[in-house]
Amino acid sequence: MILKIVLILLAIIVALFLLLFCVYFFNLDMKLIVNVIAPILEKYHDKKKHDQFV
Repeated sequence: MILKIVLILLAIIVALFLLLFCVYFFNLDMKLIVNVIAPILEKYHDKKKHDQFV
């Protein structure tokens, strides 16, 4: 019983490690920001009125 729980926890830890390693190795966090989050922020920023200092 205890061995089964330990093996399940170990499998979860290994799967999480592999997932995080893939994110790090392929730089997926920055690709997500550039392709998904940046366009949303740019759309919001472009609609904003800005003060122009001359």
